Amino acid sequence: MKHGGNLREVAQRYSIPFHDWIDLSTGINPNGWQPPAIPSHVWQRLPEENDGLIEAAQHYYGVDKLLAVAGSQAAIQSLPYCRQKSRVGIISPAYAEYRYCWQRAGHIVQAISRDDVEQHIDHLDVLIVVNPNNPDTYCHDAETLIRWHHQLLKRGGWLIVDEAFMDATPAYSLFHYDLSNLPNLIVLRSLGKFFGLAGLRLGFVSAQSDILEKIRQQLGTWPISHPSRWLGRKALEDKTWQQKTRLQLIQQSQDLKQVLAPLEENHIYC
Repeated sequence: MKHGGNLREVAQRYSIPFHDWIDLSTGINPNGWQPPAIPSHVWQRLPEENDGLIEAAQHYYGVDKLLAVAGSQAAIQSLPYCRQKSRVGIISPAYAEYRYCWQRAGHIVQAISRDDVEQHIDHLDVLIVVNPNNPDTYCHDAETLIRWHHQLLKRGGWLIVDEAFMDATPAYSLFHYDLSNLPNLIVLRSLGKFFGLAGLRLGFVSAQSDILEKIRQQLGTWPISHPSRWLGRKALEDKTWQQKTRLQLIQQSQDLKQVLAPLEENHIYC
């Protein structure tokens, strides 16, 4: 799989210095949370489950059942091995790793448009939705997602919702529902986008305990480094930065829209 973010490779190919590029390929906040210095003792100890990371995440997301993973990618790669061969629908276009990982695990995968979900859902065992989506930014309303969940659940199906880009608009998250009453609903979150901490390789999965345990078994021992866990907790607890950043992103989005509006009016596209 080829991914965005390979900036050094591109800089070398086009002979343009690395620091002269603006990388828009991964949707990461360029003004991310600034990590503090890491104490030496953090480097000297193995990761520990009772370090406060999960509690910080539970408070930030407002849910109880969470599993820390090495970014959403770790969950994307693990989930296909947590159920028998299935018919999987992916609302597309979307992150290509979903199709690749589920096909590699032997599942039957089809790309479907968001307008055609109702036509296909009764024939699916798993539906995957990136919400808000990358690259088209479309955000499904929670009521629609919950309805799809109920339809899938009748046959023991899964609804997987990737909310990696949801932090800027948390009001639209499925975490506002009581997930304990929604079996087979799996929600993915990441610290890479909003927090600008892609290199931390830290994310979370919310689901019922049986699914989380299956993922845990796939990941093995110490899937996340102690420094990543330590910094992740600090970022999740920094409420002042989070509130300030959400307001900044809204303003920056409005400013960008004003800049691009004349180009759209004159039918000039990049």
